Amino acid sequence: MKRISILFSALLSLLALAQSPKETAEAALKATFGEWAGRTYRGLDRLVYYTPEGKEEQALRARTYLDVSRCRLRLEIAPEGAETPAVLVYTQERQFLRLPEGREAPLDDRLFLELLFAWQTGFTGAAFGYDEVAPLGKVALPDGEAEAYRVVRRAHACLPKGVLEAKPYEGKVYLRGGKVVGEGFFSPIVGAETLSLYRDFREERGVRYPLKGEGYVWQGDRWVLFARQETLEAQVNVALPEDLFR
Repeated sequence: MKRISILFSALLSLLALAQSPKETAEAALKATFGEWAGRTYRGLDRLVYYTPEGKEEQALRARTYLDVSRCRLRLEIAPEGAETPAVLVYTQERQFLRLPEGREAPLDDRLFLELLFAWQTGFTGAAFGYDEVAPLGKVALPDGEAEAYRVVRRAHACLPKGVLEAKPYEGKVYLRGGKVVGEGFFSPIVGAETLSLYRDFREERGVRYPLKGEGYVWQGDRWVLFARQETLEAQVNVALPEDLFR
């Protein structure tokens, strides 16, 4: 019986080795985040931004309303203590930024592309497969080593109506122990490579999301911390009124 167990373990190891890079990366997405297709999400986060020297620069509160399958997002963000937030709304019909004084403005090209790329990461990205995956080997992250993969998605599932194409998503996904520990891409807004690390996952209704995260930007020859995120409230599969996205 012991020999059979050893042979079975060896067979599982061989099967794991036989996976293609694409299968490995997509399996890690599902193992980390679960199946988010058809889900909705509502959350409140505290975001702290840092100077390149590591000093706390600004703290914000961000409330997120997200309908994954219908490509709808509402983000309310304001400095801690402020009463009126700026509101970003993205649907396939409308995309705009409403400033605290009430004025609406369209999304500029960089913010538009940043949103499309951000949609391809984290638990929203887990709803989509990759078109290309290439292994890059082990790399050093701020929290230790990880296996890195270059990933590409040529199409965007959440393009606005009337927009036929946009720049393909090209990024990196970082795995450790068969799970995603971080993702990154070249940020149109920052103008540099960025990295998001995920920590302290919570499971709810069969899906998972990180309660804490860190954001880094590549400067010179190293990753420099620029933001920390902590989820204060979160709910999955909640009803989201239509008025939120208008």
